[in-house]
Amino acid sequence: MAKGEHIVGQCSQLQQQRGLAVKIDGVEIALFLENGEVLATAGRCPHANGFLHKGTVCDGKVSCPWHGWTWNLRTGECDETDDLVLPRYEVRVQGDDIYVLLQETASS
Repeated sequence: MAKGEHIVGQCSQLQQQRGLAVKIDGVEIALFLENGEVLATAGRCPHANGFLHKGTVCDGKVSCPWHGWTWNLRTGECDETDDLVLPRYEVRVQGDDIYVLLQETASS
């Protein structure tokens, strides 16, 4: 395991179009399975603090369950405003184990 990586769960826990909430050292993370790829974002919506793992996932985007703002899971971009970006985290999968590096990924 690389420095800063944390095991957060198993791929077998994830379902397409559904999020999974995990915590690393008190930081809320949402995991998503998108076309076979595991993606990790902040667990809360930067707009209204909604729980993103409870949001609707479609075509690589998650919609916040509170106000419906939509976030690109790969880039963090928001469809409603350019002012906010959803923090994302690097993921590594080894076997069934999911590791997340608790350092935000730079925006694309």
